[in-house]
Amino acid sequence: MPLLEKGLADARRGRTLATIMSWLHKLERRLEPLAVHHVVLALVAGQTFFYLAEMFQLVGRDRLVLAWGMVAQGEWWRLFSFVLVPPNAHWVFIAFALYILYFLGSALEEAWGTLRLNLFLLSGWVLTVAAAWIVPTMIVSNLFIGGSLFLAFAYLNPNYTFHLFLILPVKVKWLAIVMWAFYAITLVGGDMGARVLVLAATGNFFLFFGSRMIDDLRGIKRQAARRRSEKVEAAAAGPRHQCCVCAKNSDTHPDEDFRYRADGKCYCEEHLRAAIAEEAKRS
Repeated sequence: MPLLEKGLADARRGRTLATIMSWLHKLERRLEPLAVHHVVLALVAGQTFFYLAEMFQLVGRDRLVLAWGMVAQGEWWRLFSFVLVPPNAHWVFIAFALYILYFLGSALEEAWGTLRLNLFLLSGWVLTVAAAWIVPTMIVSNLFIGGSLFLAFAYLNPNYTFHLFLILPVKVKWLAIVMWAFYAITLVGGDMGARVLVLAATGNFFLFFGSRMIDDLRGIKRQAARRRSEKVEAAAAGPRHQCCVCAKNSDTHPDEDFRYRADGKCYCEEHLRAAIAEEAKRS
């Protein structure tokens, strides 16, 4: 009875998930004409522009970053301008960071399609703005939106190899694990502002990948159960080969070469030679 109830519950969850995914696909088809192509390229161009503007002292990043207290005072453009603020670093690092941003965005747009990438970035923006509202004294950058973009790429392409410092090859899944560890440490030991930003970034990721992760975990669980079942069946059936003389078998001696003779009996190498020699003496 508990197994039946569990099966019915899984079936209901499956139907609910299928309904949600069907609704999302219908929504995507309706919104497809509104999709903005190459939106990440536009973000890269915007950050490049504001880097040059800051370098020539035309505008300061303090006028662009998101701070809810300043938004409440009428500086509404901060709600949008913060996504165009480049990293505060040497120009070499900025150039590399913008290249990685463009690469990740282009790869996700190709894998997902333009609309889904737009929705992913939009939800990341909404959650980041919500984080700024929760902690109005916090200065918010676009770093965590970029982090969720990286996690999305890593989940879809876990074995893609980056070359750190253009030399050291590292698979992107290991870099993603490092980022998840950083987020976990921040959640435990960070201040309130850092925590809500981490929740915004990871919330955006789980919003788009949560159902897929559940399906993947179920698949892993089914594969593990199947392997356990195969091992139990193999153990119940006994060893595949067993010497009829010394009882060596293919389980205890996997490197042994077992042979069968015309009488249908199985022999290990040692006793096969002995049997052949014995037969030769009799003849």
